[in-house]
Amino acid sequence: MSKNRSSFFSTQFLFILDHKTLDILDVNDPAVDFYGFSREEFCQMNIRDLGEKKDRSMLIPTGKEDPATGKIWVQKKKSGETVYVQFTAHTFNYKGRVAKLATAHNVTSQVQNQVKDTNEYPQIQLYRGNKQLAEIIWDADQQVQKWSDKAEELFGWSKDEVIGHPNFFERFIYENELEEAYNLVAEKVDAQERSFTVNGRVRTKKGEIRICEWHNTLIYDQTGNLVSVYSLVQDISDRKESEYLFKALSEESLVGVYLIQDGVFKYINPRLAEIFNYTKEEIEHKLGPLDLTHPEDREEVAENIRKRVEGEEESIQYDFRCLTKDNETIHIKVFGSRIDYLGKPAIVGTLLDITHSKLAFERYQASVESFEDLFDSISDAIYIQDKDGRFLKVNDAAVKLNGYDRDFLIGNTPDVLVAPGKVDLEETHAYFEKALNGTPQKFEQWGQRKNGEVFPEEVILSPGTYLGEDVVIAISRDISDRYEIEDKIQATEERLRQLFKNAPFGIVMMDKHQDIKRINPAFEDIFGYDADEIKGVDIDRLIVPESNYEKGRKISQDVFEGKVTSATARRKRKDGSLVDVLIYGVPVILNNRSIGIFGIYVDISDRMKAEEKIKTSLKEKEVLLAEIHHRVKNNLAVITGLLELQQYNTDSEEARDILRESQLRINSIALIHEKLYQNENLSQISIDVYLKELIDIIVSSVSTEETEVSISVDSASIYLTINQAIPCGLILNELITNAYKHAFKGRETGKIEISLKKEGQTFFLVFADNGRGMPDNLDFDNPKTLGLTLIQTLARQLEGTCAFESPEEGMCFTLQFELDE
Repeated sequence: MSKNRSSFFSTQFLFILDHKTLDILDVNDPAVDFYGFSREEFCQMNIRDLGEKKDRSMLIPTGKEDPATGKIWVQKKKSGETVYVQFTAHTFNYKGRVAKLATAHNVTSQVQNQVKDTNEYPQIQLYRGNKQLAEIIWDADQQVQKWSDKAEELFGWSKDEVIGHPNFFERFIYENELEEAYNLVAEKVDAQERSFTVNGRVRTKKGEIRICEWHNTLIYDQTGNLVSVYSLVQDISDRKESEYLFKALSEESLVGVYLIQDGVFKYINPRLAEIFNYTKEEIEHKLGPLDLTHPEDREEVAENIRKRVEGEEESIQYDFRCLTKDNETIHIKVFGSRIDYLGKPAIVGTLLDITHSKLAFERYQASVESFEDLFDSISDAIYIQDKDGRFLKVNDAAVKLNGYDRDFLIGNTPDVLVAPGKVDLEETHAYFEKALNGTPQKFEQWGQRKNGEVFPEEVILSPGTYLGEDVVIAISRDISDRYEIEDKIQATEERLRQLFKNAPFGIVMMDKHQDIKRINPAFEDIFGYDADEIKGVDIDRLIVPESNYEKGRKISQDVFEGKVTSATARRKRKDGSLVDVLIYGVPVILNNRSIGIFGIYVDISDRMKAEEKIKTSLKEKEVLLAEIHHRVKNNLAVITGLLELQQYNTDSEEARDILRESQLRINSIALIHEKLYQNENLSQISIDVYLKELIDIIVSSVSTEETEVSISVDSASIYLTINQAIPCGLILNELITNAYKHAFKGRETGKIEISLKKEGQTFFLVFADNGRGMPDNLDFDNPKTLGLTLIQTLARQLEGTCAFESPEEGMCFTLQFELDE
C-alpha cells in the first residue's frame, strides 16, 4: 500500500458534525477557504447557522420525482454570498463520540443555470465528483464488524460472508500488500495517531483487482489500546489507471510534459527537467514558466498564459526563448491547453526543444542566402531551365548581359535572347534535349540584347536538379573580347608568317631535339637547301663544320637551357663551302620550359671582308701615328739638346735658368709623345705613370745638395687624352720646378704632396708643399711671372678652374676640369 499526500480531505469541503445536534466539531482547510470563516469560528457554529435545507422542487419545479436527489442547502458565506450545496454523510467514532463526516458538494452553478433557463428544467444530479464511500468497521483482530451496502456493491461480498469471519482480510487485501498494511496500522497505533489515509489494492469476490483510497479513523479505549478502525473506502481504480497511464507516457516521453497552476509548475516530466538542466525537485512547486523564460520574451509568455487561464483561448502553440540553469539560451515550442485541476484552472501541455532545428533552419537560411549571393556574384550569366526550356531562375549577370529585367526573363525561353537569322533554333533545341537527358553540351551562338546589339556568346548546358525537379543549368558568356583577341592573334600570326617568310636573314625553327621543323627562303638562299630535304635533320650536324662541332653544340645547348645567345662563326653550305654568319639563338619557352629554338643566321661574308680591309687600314694608320709620335719626341729631344748646348755657351745665369726651364717644359711634352707611341692606345696616356717619370726628369735637373725634397704622389690609374695630358703635364712641371726653385730656398728639407683623383668625369689635381708660401704681394689674377701666366693659360685651355691658397705653412694649388670622353 502507498501513502497519498493529496488525499480526499484536501480537495473536498469536509465537516465533522455531532451525530445528534449537528454542531460543527471540525472542518478542513478547503471548507475554511470556501466559506471564509476561520476554524475557531466554525467550531462555535451549528451547520444550520450556515443556512437551511429545502426540497429541490422548491428551487427548481420540474414536476418529476427523482429518488436520486436529496435536499439542497441554501447557505451564506461569511461574505454574504449565497451558495447551494448538497451533503453526503457517514457516521463514525470521533474522539470517543459518535459523529458524522459530512461532505458538502457545491451545486451553485447547477442551481443558477436551472433558474435562468425558463423553458426547460433538467434535474440537478447528486454531485458525482466523488462516488459514494463504502463503510467498513473492523476491530484490532482484523475482523469486520460493519460492511455497508456500498461495500457489498463495490466488492461483491455480502455482509454474511464478511462480518465476523476471521482471516477475511487475507482474501480481501492484495497478498503482496497485506503485511505492509498490518505494519502501517501498527505504526499508527504505536504513535497513537487518530487518522490516516492510504492507497492500496484489494481483490473482489470475482478476483478483480481494484485500487482503493482508505480514509481511516482509529478508535482507542481509555488505556490507549486499539478498539476498532472506522474506514471510508473509495474505489479509485479508474483514476489511478489514468494516472498510471499518464505517468508512464509522460515519464518516458521524448518531449517535456508540464502542468502549470497558480503560476508554478505542479508537475513536470524528466525530459522537461533535462531540457533546462534542472532536477524535477528544483522545478516542481518552486519555479514557474516565467522563471525559465528569456527576459525579452516574458511579456509574450505571460499574456499567453493569462488568455488560457481566463478562458479567452482554450489552447495555443507558439515558439519562444528560454534560459537553462546554466544561463544558456534555448529555443522551445510549446503546446498548452486549459483544464480544471483540483477545482482550479490549470494549463497542461508539452514542450519541445527546437534549438538545434532552429539553428539548422538559420544555417539553412544562411546557406540559401549564401547561395543567392554566390549565384548573383558569378560574372557569367546563369539560367536554370525547366523541362520545357523556360527560365525558372536567372542571376544578376544574365540580367546585365541581355539588358532585360528579371521579370521578363522568368517564364521565357532562350529563343527570345538569340539573334534572328543567325542561330539555328532546331540545333540549339537539340543541344537542350541532350543536356536534359544527361549529356553536357557546349556551343557558340549569336545573342541579341534588348537594345538590338548582336554579340557572340559561349553556352554550356549541364543537367541538374532544382527544388527536386530535373532542370538544365545554362551558363552563358559574352566572348566578344575573345573574338577580338582571336582576330588580333590571327593578324599577329599573319604578320609573323610574313616576317618569317620575307625576312632578309635566314630563320630556322627547331624542336627541343634541335631537329629542323621549318626554314624561311633566306635560309635556303644562304645554305642552298630546300625545306623538304632537311626537315627533321639535326641543325648542328647539317651546317656546323666538323672542326667546330663542339662549339656549335655548346651554342645550341645554351639556347635550349633558356639563354639568348649570339655568336659569329663559319657554317657549311650544301655545296661544302663555308660562309661567315652572325648567329642568334632564341629559346621558345612555355610554362618555364624550352620547347623549341629559333635560329637566326645573317650572312656577314661581305661585312667580314670589309672589316678585314678596315683592320688592315687601321693597323697601317696606327703604325704611322706611332711613328709620328716617335719623330715628334725625337724632334723635341733635338730641341732640348740645342737648348742645353746654348746653356753652356752663355755666361748669363739668368739666361741659363730660362734655357733650363724651357728645356724642362719641352721634356714634359716629349715625355707624353714617348708614352703615346710606347702605348697600345695611341690617343690616351696614364697620368700616374707619366707623373712618376716626369718627377724623375725634373728632380734630376733641378735638385741640389743643399735641400733634400721628398715628393709623395697619390694617384689612381687615370687616362687623359693628348689634348689634356700636355697642358696638365706643363702645369705640373711649372709647380714642381717652382717649388724647387723658390719654396725651399735656405732650407735643408722640403716636402711636396701631389694628389690626382677622378670623381665621375671630373679630374682633380691638388699640389701642396711645406715651403715658404706665396708672396704677400702676389696678384694671381694679374701675374707678373711667365710661370703663373702659363699655369692660368693652360687651365683655361683645359676649360677648368684653378686656385692658389696659402695655409699656415707652404702653398696649395688646386685644379679641376672635365675629362674628355
